[in-house]
Amino acid sequence: MSRKFATGPRIVGVLIALALALATWMMIRKPALEVEVAKTSRAPLAVTIDDIGETRVRDLYTMAAPVTGELLRVLFKAGAQVVRGQTLLAEIQPITPDPLDARTYSTTVANIGALQAQLAAARARVQEARAAEQLAQADFSRVNALLPAGFVSRARFDQSKSALAQARAALLAASQTEDAALHSLAAAKVSLRGVGTPPRGQVVRVMAPISGTVLRVLEESDSPVVAGTHLMELGNPGGIEIVSDMLSTDAVKVRPGAAVTIDAWGGDAPLKGRVRLVEPFGFTKISALGVEEQRVNVVIDLVDPRAAWQRLGHGYRVTVRVELWSAPKVLQVPLGALFRQGEGWAVFAISSDGRAKLKAVKIGHMNDSAAEVLDGLGESEQVILHPGEKVKDGAKVLVISG
Repeated sequence: MSRKFATGPRIVGVLIALALALATWMMIRKPALEVEVAKTSRAPLAVTIDDIGETRVRDLYTMAAPVTGELLRVLFKAGAQVVRGQTLLAEIQPITPDPLDARTYSTTVANIGALQAQLAAARARVQEARAAEQLAQADFSRVNALLPAGFVSRARFDQSKSALAQARAALLAASQTEDAALHSLAAAKVSLRGVGTPPRGQVVRVMAPISGTVLRVLEESDSPVVAGTHLMELGNPGGIEIVSDMLSTDAVKVRPGAAVTIDAWGGDAPLKGRVRLVEPFGFTKISALGVEEQRVNVVIDLVDPRAAWQRLGHGYRVTVRVELWSAPKVLQVPLGALFRQGEGWAVFAISSDGRAKLKAVKIGHMNDSAAEVLDGLGESEQVILHPGEKVKDGAKVLVISG
């Protein structure tokens, strides 16, 4: 009986010890870390420079006013077709005279009166000069008739001839003075005639210099314009190119002939393009953050047939991806699995027993999503994505996705 009671406390003690041991193990054990993984694979890889581009008509023609005047209303709208030398684009007439204030009007009227008096005096001098010329002509005729008979001297003949020449010159001068006074009077009267009314005649007709499409009308309503004012833009929408102002540090990597992918343009599928020109002249541009940047225009031609991009017009925004390097089958690892280890790169691969294994890798080309693996990993190896500080070499891991 005493043995039976002695066995009970022993069993209870054993159970308590087991419970304490289990609790201690639960407290000190390290649970497996939950991680996301991806596999290395062989697939096409391309390194690109991505930037924003803008479409433009390759041969854009800006029409400008050839003279200063008043532009009559332009009837053309964007999208209208024009023919070189046949389509009348705009008409410019002389500017309507400004109205005169009371002082200017009174001054002009007084000036007209003075000019009328000058004209009357000039006409009187003309009559005087004409009478003198007639008298000199009569005297010369008599002297000329008497000279052969010897009734007058040669000196008298020369004097009469000179007097006639002087009289004729005086008549000519008086007539020109009369003409000048007449024109001055006419000019003064014109300043009072037609004030505030549109002038007639002498309308300049602006014809289409090229055959194409009206892209934009810059001046449409009746308005005064000066010579050189832009009126409208013409071009051929079928001749579209793309220009992207890249950072100069990126532009130096781009070569003419490089393949380009045009995306985010509004169509269902990306378009193909090719770099035609990297302009040799850079310019300064202020970024949205207020930072000065040196930019270079990269000009891109569309390779796809026009039917694929016919909805594109002048000034449309697109995204361009200029290819710097590409290969059809490259062993690659997601960029999110890489992290720096000293001067090189490393990843955490997953071993066969479900533990994280630190591996140094040699990386080649990389883009914004993947990197080329030159050494350190094989195909179809699992690597941990975005490993945190808790992931250590040899740590137990639990794959939750990938």
